[in-house]
Amino acid sequence: MHSMRWARSWVFAAALALGAASSAASPPAATVEFAPAVAAKMQGYGEDQRAPLEKAILAAVAQGGARCPAVAGLEIAVTVEDAAPTHPTPAQLAAEPALSPTRSKYLGGARLRGEVRDASHHVLAEVQHEYFAPTLGLGSSSLDPWADARLAIDQFGFKLTAACRALPRG
Repeated sequence: MHSMRWARSWVFAAALALGAASSAASPPAATVEFAPAVAAKMQGYGEDQRAPLEKAILAAVAQGGARCPAVAGLEIAVTVEDAAPTHPTPAQLAAEPALSPTRSKYLGGARLRGEVRDASHHVLAEVQHEYFAPTLGLGSSSLDPWADARLAIDQFGFKLTAACRALPRG
């Protein structure tokens, strides 16, 4: 009985040590860039609209990157290859008074490509994902202009998590 308690204590201590070691390792660095065609589109959507997309992508990457092995110099680079709002952005509404923030609707979504790279910039994993609402009726009912793009970003994050879990440890 005493040896079982000792074994349990040892397993618990080992688990704590492993948890501390993994939490001490820094998460992979992450970068987000917009492909030239998307950067040009963002001028019409409003340059301030980059920030919410970048924030959503970095949050998805942080969640997925947390599943990557603890390797020094690991980085995740994401490229937004396409993005479209579901509802007009403030800049679009200002440019076209006939648009409605609630009634005007588009086939929104995003296409993203990500690479997990080691310190030598070798690609360890590549993740691609695209989601655009197939019809206006199937698009998000949220009034957030980037609702369907956020859905694409979340799905991309799940794929990134799976790719990171599949990487060899150590």
